Amino acid sequence: MARRFIYLGVLSIVAASIFIGRHLFVSHHHNVRAAVATSVPTLEYLTPFQSAVLKDLQRQIAAKIRYEPGYFSGGDPPPQVGVCTDVVIQSYRAAGVDLRQRVDVDIRQHRSAYNVRHPDRNIDYRRVRDLKVFFARDAISLPTSGPHADWRPADVVVWSSVSSGVPNHIGIVTDHLDAKGNPTVVHHTIDTMVCEMDWLHKFPIVAHFRWPKQGAALPQPIAAKPPKPSINGAKLARAN
Repeated sequence: MARRFIYLGVLSIVAASIFIGRHLFVSHHHNVRAAVATSVPTLEYLTPFQSAVLKDLQRQIAAKIRYEPGYFSGGDPPPQVGVCTDVVIQSYRAAGVDLRQRVDVDIRQHRSAYNVRHPDRNIDYRRVRDLKVFFARDAISLPTSGPHADWRPADVVVWSSVSSGVPNHIGIVTDHLDAKGNPTVVHHTIDTMVCEMDWLHKFPIVAHFRWPKQGAALPQPIAAKPPKPSINGAKLARAN
């Protein structure tokens, strides 16, 4: 009988320990989720332009577009391949901005600004250096660091991964934050498919742009977005 009581007592202790452990585990993870949620700034509004860009970025990620540079007679590459500039081109086109047409017109009117002798509508708009010049002329130029950088969804960010500082990579800011509280970006490198990463400060930022320069549409309310899991940036292997 004594052994039976001891056995029942042990079972009771084990059951109580499991219950307490489970309670602490749930409570701990609930607090972690709450802390993360409060670290996300409330995004009260997105313009229709921003919403359209973000929606297309998710389409590109889901499409698993692989990295493949090249010249294409129709300008755009086939749907399943592309480079970093195509991320910007496709998402802005979805929001009603045809960069192929706009860049071509601007180059032909201001060749000295682009340093282009023979404009080629099929490739000029897919070069990082040309997009940087175009946005510097036709979009809002913003600080690249510090409290006044004011990163917002659909902003364009241009990096340089070389010591000369030549712009050789481009991406789009999202409405998510990484583990450090920085906006994530959607971009495309030789090592990845189109993806969202904690890449904003991976390389020196040489330019930060916002479209449109004038006549922004009235904002529409949206709910705040939860943070996305942080993903370490891959090595930028080549310029576009």
